[in-house]
Amino acid sequence: MEKHATSFSADQISRARSEFKQAGVSISEWAQRHGVPPSLVYSVLSGKTQCTRGRSHEVAVLLGLKAPPNSPSVKNLLPGHLACAETVGSSS
Repeated sequence: MEKHATSFSADQISRARSEFKQAGVSISEWAQRHGVPPSLVYSVLSGKTQCTRGRSHEVAVLLGLKAPPNSPSVKNLLPGHLACAETVGSSS
């Protein structure tokens, strides 16, 4: 049995891959639309990347494999300065 770096289930990854097929969009095309390297998307979908931070985390969020950082369940886990970092410069 192959060990994957991510904590995503095989069902989650399978679901993400099937959504590409159902939409008729290639992984490379999706990656280009979202400004990420196709190789990184393939790496995330193959479980070779931990997706704990940076671009791989961003890809996992875009694919729906991880919760977005601004979701209530994630905000409650972040220290105060990280949870409110997005709102610091956004007041009008």
